[in-house]
Amino acid sequence: MISPRIKICGITNPADAMAAVEAGVNWLGLIFVPQTPRFVSVESAKEIMRQLRVIHPETTVVGVFQNQSLSEIEHHIQVLNINRVQLHGNESPAFCAQISVPVIKTLLLNSELPERPELDFSALRRQAAAYLEVPQVQTLLLDLPKGSAIPSVLDVAYSEILESFLSDFPCLLAGGLTPENIQQALQTFQPAGVDVASGVEQGPGKKDVDKMKRFCHIVKNFKPQPNHGENASCNP
Repeated sequence: MISPRIKICGITNPADAMAAVEAGVNWLGLIFVPQTPRFVSVESAKEIMRQLRVIHPETTVVGVFQNQSLSEIEHHIQVLNINRVQLHGNESPAFCAQISVPVIKTLLLNSELPERPELDFSALRRQAAAYLEVPQVQTLLLDLPKGSAIPSVLDVAYSEILESFLSDFPCLLAGGLTPENIQQALQTFQPAGVDVASGVEQGPGKKDVDKMKRFCHIVKNFKPQPNHGENASCNP
């Protein structure tokens, strides 16, 4: 049984990158979406990557983009030598197919709780399957919309349907996760991986080392149920 993979997103400086890796993360996320609280410029990202590759060359670094052009994304890939791209907008499967590195595609849970959530998840399943037909899309990220009225994924009213979805698809789970609630989230949903940003911060863009350590420790010591989601593991 493999422990869920851990992605800490919104890294903005070399010290936080080093601390996150030493805490035990599998993937680091650098956000290249302008006008967002955790945006990093190419120059800042170069310094993060330079220091990271000296000490932790094996770390997987994910560049996060949202509705940006293919040329801009590819420029970041080439200049920074990032390992993966996360697409957080309405990028189509055809767009994902043009990316030169593996892709994590974000899917958003409806912030309005529907009367029949199984219908929403039927549509989400079709969407997930369409993206996963593209060889570049190896992992999905299930998240709450920005500004959602739902504080965390633990507050959704359709946990059994969500757990079933996560068992069937290679998926990172995000949305209001913290060191205080991650154990419950793991037990409830049994995800293949988890993604956290604000839940391990002192403030936007500045990580809290102790929170990162506690979060990673809990995830790494979690044992999934035998045979749960055996076909839905996130790729290395």
